[in-house]
Amino acid sequence: MPKSRSTVPTLIKTWIALYNTTDETIFTTDGAVVFCQLCEKKIVCSKKFQLQQHADTALHNSALKRRGNEKKKQLFVLDAKPKSGNVFNEDLCAALVVSNIPWNKLQIPEFKNFLEKYTGKHIPDESTLRKNYLGPCYDNVIIAIREVIGNSDIWIAVDETTDTNGRYIANLIVGVLKHDTPSQPYLLACKELPKTNHSTISRFINDNLKILWPAGGNDENLRLLLSDAAPYMVKTGDSLKVFYPNIVHVTCVAHMLNRVAEKVRELFPNVNKLINNVKKCFLKSPSRIQLYKETLPGLPLPPEPVITRWGTWIEAVIFNANNYEGIKTVVEKLDNDLSASVESCKKMFNLPTVKNDLVFIKINFSGLIQAITNLEDTKLTLVQSLEIMKNIISELSNIQGDKGSIIKTKITRLHQKNKGFQVMEQTESNEESIFK
Repeated sequence: MPKSRSTVPTLIKTWIALYNTTDETIFTTDGAVVFCQLCEKKIVCSKKFQLQQHADTALHNSALKRRGNEKKKQLFVLDAKPKSGNVFNEDLCAALVVSNIPWNKLQIPEFKNFLEKYTGKHIPDESTLRKNYLGPCYDNVIIAIREVIGNSDIWIAVDETTDTNGRYIANLIVGVLKHDTPSQPYLLACKELPKTNHSTISRFINDNLKILWPAGGNDENLRLLLSDAAPYMVKTGDSLKVFYPNIVHVTCVAHMLNRVAEKVRELFPNVNKLINNVKKCFLKSPSRIQLYKETLPGLPLPPEPVITRWGTWIEAVIFNANNYEGIKTVVEKLDNDLSASVESCKKMFNLPTVKNDLVFIKINFSGLIQAITNLEDTKLTLVQSLEIMKNIISELSNIQGDKGSIIKTKITRLHQKNKGFQVMEQTESNEESIFK
C-alpha cells in the first residue's frame, strides 16, 4: 500500500533521526524539504534510500571529516535556507570576480585542498558558481550602485573597443557628479555590439541607464557624457540631447593631447625613423643587447614606443636625446651587421638635423607627457583638470618657429571642436554651475 502524503513528513523525521544526535544535527526538515547542514544542500527525499545515497557520497563524507574539528552548533531550518543559496559560495564567487581570479583555478587540487583545509568548507565546481551564484552576485552589485547613486546628478563615460576575437565591446561607466571632489566610478554595463555607429552606441547608453533607474523619470539627472572624439561618438552626444536635456558631451582631453603628440611625430619624419629603427635594433637580438650593456653599463635599453599607448613616442625621443652619443656609439660598433634597421640607424645618426630635432622635441613637448599622465588620474577634480589643460595649451601655443605655429593651430582647432569642454571652462567660476 503506497504511503499517503500526510504520512511522508512523519517518515522523513524518522529517517533523519537515524543520523542526528543530541549533540549534533546533520539533517533538518520543514516537513517538505530535507537540508544537509554539513553540505549546505537541499535533498530530494521522498524515499529513505535517497537520504542514504546522499550520506554515502564523497561530498558528505569529506564534510563529516571537516566537521570533526569544528565547534558544534545547532542550525535551524530557516538558517539553512538563505535567500540565494550557500552564503560561503556567494562570498567566494564575489571575491573571485572582484579579484579577477579565473574560476578554473578552483579545480587545481592543491589550491582546492588548501581552501578546504583552512575554511572548513566544500569548494564548489566552477560551473556551480556560474549557474547558481554569479546572477545573485551581479544583482547585489547593481543594488549597491543604485544605493550610492540614488537620485543624484551623474556623469557617464562610454567607450568601445575590439577584443581578440574581433567583437565590438562597449563599456559604460557611471558616477555621482560632484563639483568639488572626485567620485567613485562604477562599471554599469559591458556588452557586445553588432556594429559600431552612433545608433548602436546611443541605444546601448539608453538601454543600460534603465538598469540604474528602472522606474525612469531621472532623465534630467544625466549631466555629463565623456567619450573619445570619434565622429560617431560626437554624433551620439548630439542625439542623446533629445532624451537627456541637461547632458553636456565632453570628448577626452587626454586623447586630444595625444593627437597633438601624433602631430609632432608627423612633423619630424627623420626622428620617427630613428626611434623606430633603434627599437628594431635591440628587439630580439641578444648579441646587440649584450654589446649595448657592455658599452653603456647601468643604462636601460631604449624604450619601445607603442602607438596605442599615449605619449610613449615622445618618451622614447626624450630618452634618445638624453643618451644620444652613447646610443650612437653602440650603433657604430655594429660594423659587420648588415641589418636594414642598423643601416637606417647609422644613416639617421649621420644627419646633422636629427640631434637638433631631438633636443627641440625634448624642450618643447616634455610637458605633454606629464599632462597626459596627470589627466589619467581618476582622483582629479574638475578644477584641477581645467588647470592642467589651461597650462599645457598655453605652453604649446608659445612654441616658436614654423613647427610651433603648426602645433598651435592643431591644439586651437582641437580645443574649438570640443564644445563640451568649453562649456566646462565657462562654468568653472560660475556659482550657479550646472554641475552642482
